[in-house]
Amino acid sequence: MNQQFRRHRYPAALPVVVTTPTGRQSAVLIDVNQGGARLEGVKNVMRGDRITLHVLNEQVAGTIRWASAHRIGVAFVMPARPALVDVLRQGVGRSIAARFSSASLREMR
Repeated sequence: MNQQFRRHRYPAALPVVVTTPTGRQSAVLIDVNQGGARLEGVKNVMRGDRITLHVLNEQVAGTIRWASAHRIGVAFVMPARPALVDVLRQGVGRSIAARFSSASLREMR
């Protein structure tokens, strides 16, 4: 039996810019993993279109796998770096360093 499972996608709510064949658009990243993402707010695209996701001074190329209303599913051409996925799922304001900071912790006595 040969079953193929999709990797778990991590929820996100992050504004991004997407370059599509029709130009640049603002969108919201809904969920993400190393292999792809789901976006909301992208218009005038079709399955098979190549797009580029611009986020955190990085560009991630992908292909639209499905499009429904204003949501799309994107498969990345190359897997996204694990550190980028981690930051995207935690939000821009909460970097890796901030999440591991002990500034908000107090000593227990």
